Formats: sequence, structure tokens, C-alpha cells
Amino acid sequence: MLKRIANLLEDNATFLAIALNVVITYLSLITLKIPKVTFGYFDKVSHLIAYTALSFCWFLSFKYKQSNYFIIAILVFIYGIIIEVIQEIVVNNREGDVVDIIANTVGIVIGYVVVILWLRYRKQ
Repeated sequence: MLKRIANLLEDNATFLAIALNVVITYLSLITLKIPKVTFGYFDKVSHLIAYTALSFCWFLSFKYKQSNYFIIAILVFIYGIIIEVIQEIVVNNREGDVVDIIANTVGIVIGYVVVILWLRYRKQ
């Protein structure tokens, strides 16, 4: 069962990465009308989880071209910066945040570590 899920994830990694890009972009650029969460770091944890999943899927999409991982990491990093700049300049009731960029970056690093561990596990 787990092997089947893993195969499904690997076979659809590019689609999932694109879908995550769309969802992250949408959620980052809309004005949310939700109650404030009492957990103080919820926003940062959300960034970390989102960018871990996003980078993991993009890395997995290029699992046979691991030499491209650095380029993928840079592109996901730039994407995160662009989203923060747009939030600051264009979106009402949203603002860009350097700490969000740091959370995104940590998520990218975690995504890299997870995909490396994933690929090692899958080789066994």
C-alpha cells in the first residue's frame, strides 16, 4: 500500500508541484477574512510547511537530474520573494515579511533533505 502511494506521488510530482504553486499563489494574494489564530507562529509554520511540500514535489519531479536541485531551490526561493514583494506592493491588507522569506527558505532546505531521504529509502 505504501509503495503504491509512493509510486503515485512520484508519478504525479510535477502535477502536484504546479498545483501547489497555484494554491500558494492564490492563498498568498487574496485578502483573507478569517479570525486571527492565537498560535503566534502559525503564519511562519504555514510558510515552512507549504514550501517544504512545494520544493519536495519540484525536487521529486527532477529525481533523475539531481544536478538541477540547486537551480530548483533558487527558483522556489525567488518565487517566494516575488510573492512577498507583490503582497507588499499590490495586495490590500497583506504585507511582505522578511521572516516569511526565512520560513520559506527553511522549508526549501527541509524539502531537499526529505527528498534525499525519500530517494535513499526508495532505492532499498
